[in-house]
Amino acid sequence: MDPLLLLLISMGVVFLAALIFVNAIEYIGWRMQWGGSFVGAILAPLFTSVPEMTVFLVAVFAYQEGAGEAIGIGTLFGQPFMASSLSYGLVGVAALMSFLVGRREGSTLFIDKTLMIPYTFITILFPFTLLPALLGGEVVRYIFGVGFLCSFFWYIWMMFRRRMIESIEEADIPYFARIIPFPPALGALIQLVVAVALLYGGSEWMVKSVDLMARSLGISPMGLALILVPAATAIPETSSALIWGYRGKDTLSVGSLVGEKILYCTFYPGLGLLLTSWSLDIHAYWSVVATTLVSLLLLYYIAKGRLPWYGLCFGLLFFVAYSVMIFVYHL
Repeated sequence: MDPLLLLLISMGVVFLAALIFVNAIEYIGWRMQWGGSFVGAILAPLFTSVPEMTVFLVAVFAYQEGAGEAIGIGTLFGQPFMASSLSYGLVGVAALMSFLVGRREGSTLFIDKTLMIPYTFITILFPFTLLPALLGGEVVRYIFGVGFLCSFFWYIWMMFRRRMIESIEEADIPYFARIIPFPPALGALIQLVVAVALLYGGSEWMVKSVDLMARSLGISPMGLALILVPAATAIPETSSALIWGYRGKDTLSVGSLVGEKILYCTFYPGLGLLLTSWSLDIHAYWSVVATTLVSLLLLYYIAKGRLPWYGLCFGLLFFVAYSVMIFVYHL
């Protein structure tokens, strides 16, 4: 099957998974009386990052040549970049459109200041993912790898202590419980299992399609993976953020995206440093620069508790510039 067709099919599968995931995770958060920032920043990303994790592991272990490792590393750097550039921009557009059709009272998102914690983590830690490649050496990689993993568990502990802040006020009954007479809690759990299964199936051929496309276009596998893999696998969290942003659930919307970025500046770099040689190129550096600049801007707005829609759209400039760099100049 054509690699592009496989990529499009996988996008459709993970989009369907995102729809039932949003409904289930929101209901579970409401039942547990957890805060929107905790559900969006910790629970949601743990499930929606399954496709990226699958692509990374398949690339590293099934494609043990240089291209496989490059695709795996590109996947790790690609998600934070796509979230900072494209995903945030789409949420900003969704908030504006919701305001124009009368669904929201304004186009500005009101954010729980608890989200300053993950944005501070991102702003400080993500640039450090470049240091092991610059310094070199296996011991350096292992030290940084363990350090990133420890910082992730520290972050979870800090957010868990604040899990009751800004509780979710209401949630829709899980879709499965409407179709089949399940108890709502059981329906939500079944939806999560089905969503994860769909996410896994949707990413099965991702590495192969990216590798073939990179060869045919003469583009760096890492560079192509950085933009193509997240374009497909970031659909769950982006869709979740769009739905929540359109409905006016602002902390859930922004938190679902920042939670993914936390994983990719702590847990996944730690894993990548322990499993790969961590050889980086210009595409990884571009991801770090763009993500850090956007995070600094959003950190400024979140400290005020107010995030304007145009602030979210700032990262779209980086996405357009990178797309030109890859598909026009083939860098």
